[in-house]
Amino acid sequence: MAGDSLKKILVRAPNWIGDAVMCLPAVESLKALYPTAEITVLTKSRAVPVFIHNPAVKDIIEYDDRLKHSGIKGRIVLSGEIRERRFDLAVLFQNAFDAAFIAYVARIPKRVGYARDLRTKLLTMPIPATKDVKSRHQVYYYLHIVKALGGAIPGSPVPRIRVAEDEKAWAEEFLRKNGLDKKILIGAAPGASYGPAKRWMPEHFAEALKDFSSRHDAVPIIFGGVEDAEICKTVSDLLPGKHLNLAGSVNLRQFMAILSCLKVFITNDSGPMHISYALGVPTVAIFGSTDPALTGPLGEHARVIIKKADCSPCFERECLYNDFRCLTSVKPEEVLELAESLLAKGGAGR
Repeated sequence: MAGDSLKKILVRAPNWIGDAVMCLPAVESLKALYPTAEITVLTKSRAVPVFIHNPAVKDIIEYDDRLKHSGIKGRIVLSGEIRERRFDLAVLFQNAFDAAFIAYVARIPKRVGYARDLRTKLLTMPIPATKDVKSRHQVYYYLHIVKALGGAIPGSPVPRIRVAEDEKAWAEEFLRKNGLDKKILIGAAPGASYGPAKRWMPEHFAEALKDFSSRHDAVPIIFGGVEDAEICKTVSDLLPGKHLNLAGSVNLRQFMAILSCLKVFITNDSGPMHISYALGVPTVAIFGSTDPALTGPLGEHARVIIKKADCSPCFERECLYNDFRCLTSVKPEEVLELAESLLAKGGAGR
């Protein structure tokens, strides 16, 4: 698709944090394909922070599906707001019918995305979602759309999130106020919104954090959203020494800023996992019901531990056998060993 006439591109980004992170290489590849065009990202509120300070992104439209843009009337309102901006091209990384409907009603003349979810007739360039495309890591799923437009796929596409200098300064001051500015910091995210089949046992998290802290005089910081408060408190209650439980008490950009100061981060397959490796933080990712070949962390500072059962990967939210065998078989000492190897390798931290 010729790029000389394209001045404004709307990217409909995924709704979930992890998916939004995995589409970042595609956004940057799109910018490389159309370097003079301005890219505006449309995404729901939770994923907006992922695109802040990204050099490929000119602007962000927040899709407020709970209030302003809720229901069919709200979608018509959103389409009208988008139509006023006169975009030349809509690139739909988000799969739903809703994404194509809004772009169509907004009268964006060129609309590109996967031919799925009954939306083919709403697209001017429907792309087949082939078995080969769906069997590769999800970063390639998004990059394949840009490739169909004539763009290039990087050899080793690793998402990158940027933390601004003022955000770094805030994090340093926050740590100083909490007496952590001169400490080795290890982080953990024991939650996962997908469901229990993604969550390693909280007592295992606590044991790994306790042993690492004992070896290195490190201080654990526990992260999670409001919905993770209970499991984060369980981990916190099991830790005997100095630590910080920040579940529900910092926003996503603040989380990123603090996370960038850590020496190691231990996490389930979750949004925080994707943010961690995208920041270049040494990351140990524990996988249960899902497949790291499709959504695992990328980059040289990331390691995955997975113990496949005969039913793996099941992609279930709850364990069908109610024994979580793929997660219970992951031992704290194994996670600790990977954390130690990453600490020795170096990276991230203040």
